[in-house]
Amino acid sequence: MKARLAILTAMSLAVVLNACGDPTSLQATNLTTTDTLSVFALSGTPPSYPSGISILAASAVPVDGFALFDVALDVDASGNALVYPPKLVVNSLAGPRPVGLLKIAGTFESVLEAPISGYGTDASVVVAPGETVVIQSAHNGSQDICQFAIAPYIYAKITVDSVNVATRTLYLRMGVDPNCGFRSFVSGVPAS
Repeated sequence: MKARLAILTAMSLAVVLNACGDPTSLQATNLTTTDTLSVFALSGTPPSYPSGISILAASAVPVDGFALFDVALDVDASGNALVYPPKLVVNSLAGPRPVGLLKIAGTFESVLEAPISGYGTDASVVVAPGETVVIQSAHNGSQDICQFAIAPYIYAKITVDSVNVATRTLYLRMGVDPNCGFRSFVSGVPAS
């Protein structure tokens, strides 16, 4: 009797799983985007100027104590960009969201997918014009977009096209995959 019940339970489970498809297969719903931005340096400009980037908003934002930015940017004496995770810029009560940075060889166009690992969260990255950085930003806080996602990261790539040292302005391109856990920068809705 127990063997029949176990077989019946297994068959029912198989029917349910087949009817629903693969329950572990996630589907992306949002398009990847590419845009250009101008950001002011963190130092040497008024605090109200946008010196940070919000990946999900795909825009330049001011850097403040609430840590509502994914990265902050500055300019060094050589005209290179310095990219900082929030952890190195602000000390919020809840702690800033974990953001990892990874400098990648290749052009902006050649980086088609974010790497799985290798991101640093404890250091800034120096980026010369033309170099690319991939950003891994956790968005699994309370009421956040990836709060219940298996993979809570949103990925973006940025390339600094030029730096105007006199005005302390950085001009860059940014590609974003706004789907939780998806790492593609190819145009369209990611397949994986």
